[in-house]
Amino acid sequence: MTPTPPSLSHEQRVEASRLAVANRRRRAEVKRMVKTGEISLEEIFDLAKSEECVAQMRAYDLISALPAIGEVKAGRIMKNASIAETRRIRGLGPKQRAELFRALVR
Repeated sequence: MTPTPPSLSHEQRVEASRLAVANRRRRAEVKRMVKTGEISLEEIFDLAKSEECVAQMRAYDLISALPAIGEVKAGRIMKNASIAETRRIRGLGPKQRAELFRALVR
């Protein structure tokens, strides 16, 4: 038996949609800041502790947003750090984080 989602009123659906859009915009803003070098990898992990929407960002998206790292290099870094493509920032273990810092922070 599959669980059924809760019934939401129109107002609740509108509010949930508004919140989802705000979260996507915030993640896009953070990725832009990473791309331009305004924020470091260490600051991203600190930010993820206080902002749920940043903690929900996929690790692959974060790594591929870094300057001079494309999709292939991001995939290689994740494979070397034993990080699944679907892993979120909050789900990274201490060893995975250490491996990311070793590979990315120069």
